[in-house]
Formats: sequence, structure tokens, C-alpha cells
Amino acid sequence: MNRSLRRLIVHLILGMTWLLFGCSPKDPDPLYYSAETTSKSYSDVLAELEVAITERNFRITGHNKIGSVIRERENIAFPDYDTLQFCNLTQARVMLEMSPASVAWMPCNVAVRSEGGKVIVTTHLLPTDSRDTRLNEFARKMNEELKTIVHFAVEN
Repeated sequence: MNRSLRRLIVHLILGMTWLLFGCSPKDPDPLYYSAETTSKSYSDVLAELEVAITERNFRITGHNKIGSVIRERENIAFPDYDTLQFCNLTQARVMLEMSPASVAWMPCNVAVRSEGGKVIVTTHLLPTDSRDTRLNEFARKMNEELKTIVHFAVEN
């Protein structure tokens, strides 16, 4: 095969790859869920998250104030970033009895950041594609709880 024919084949393959993958719309990551607001302050969103979490019988197990700690330590302007971890031991027990490996998804976690005049809240969702249909149903219900918590925090 001559050099120009090889180059043509390579260009065709690269072009087809770009058309197939480069132009196709990207699906959002199914393991994360985000919502945003421009009408609430960062501190209001954090307060609303705490309310939404505790009203659904979860206990807040951790709060990492990443942005403010970096600002203080480095003495620089740095945006707000926080994470809240929370758990419901009754729900945790149900999940762990079905799948001990699910401990890797615990505790539930929600991240808050300030970006471009918006406050963005993101949570991890539990996977719903295991071989255990009971675990998948549990995860779907828990994911709806997590989405509800996120929406409560950002809604007007």
C-alpha cells in the first residue's frame, strides 16, 4: 500500500471517529446530580441543605469547608467550596445487608460551590445497575431522596 493511500485511510478513520464521538451530545454523568440557583446566597443554600437533610431523618456526619480553609491558610481570594456528608443508619443497614460492598457509597455526600454568580449543588447518586433488583430499587428510592434534598436547597 502506498504512502498516500495509507494517509487517506488514516484521515478517513480519524474523521469518522470525530463524527461518531466528537459531535455526539454528551450524556450527563448518571452517578451525579446537580442543580443551581442565582437567587439564593451561598450561606442560605448551605442552611437549606442542613434543613433538608435533617428533615429526611439523616444525620450530618461531616462538613468540610474547603474554600474558606484555603482562603484562611493561603491568605488569598478563593471561591466557596463545601461538602456535607450525611447518613441514616436504618437505611444504611438495609443497604449493607443487601450488599456489604455498598459501604463504598457511604455516607451520602453533597458538594456546594460558588461559580459564575451561581451556587451549584451536586450529589453522588447510587448506581442502579447491579445484579440485585432489590438493591437497584433501594438505590432508585435513595436517589430520589438525594435529588429532593438538592432541589430543596436551591429552590426559591
